[in-house]
Amino acid sequence: MITLLETLVEGADGSYASKQDIRNLEHVMSSWSERKEAYLAVEINEKLIIDRAIKSMEDSQVFQDQAMNNLGVDRCRRDMILGLRSYALGMLLQDEEMLKDRVLYWQANILQAMGFSQYQGYKFLLESIYLELPKQQADLLKPYVKLAQEMIAVN
Repeated sequence: MITLLETLVEGADGSYASKQDIRNLEHVMSSWSERKEAYLAVEINEKLIIDRAIKSMEDSQVFQDQAMNNLGVDRCRRDMILGLRSYALGMLLQDEEMLKDRVLYWQANILQAMGFSQYQGYKFLLESIYLELPKQQADLLKPYVKLAQEMIAVN
C-alpha cells in the first residue's frame, strides 16, 4: 500500500491520478478488513506460532544432524519473530516492495553471511502459521513468507 500510494502521488504530480491507479487502490482497500483481521490474529498467536515452529525445527532431521545450542535457538527465535512481524506488516499493507526494501534484503544477507543458504525456518514457520491460524488468514500471509523463502534461496 505504501508503494502503491507513493506511485499514485508521483503519477498524479500536478494532475489527476490515473484510472488504473485508482482501481489498484480500490482493490487494495477492498481487502483491508480481512488483512487487518489476519494481522491481529498473527499478533495474538505470535507466541504459539513461533513456539510450534521452533519445536518442529528442533524435532526435524536437519537439526538432529546439526544440533543448535541454546544461543542458536534463541537467535533463531528472535529472527523468526522479527520475520513474522515483518511478513504480517507486509501482508497488512499489501506491499511486497516495502517488505523487500525494509527487511528481506537485510535478512537474506545475514543468513547468507551465516552460511544458511538452505535455511529451512520458513518451511516450519509456514506450517506453524497454518496450524495456528484459520486457513483464510494463513493464505493471506503465505505469499509474504514464500517471498522471503525465495529471496534466501536466490542469494
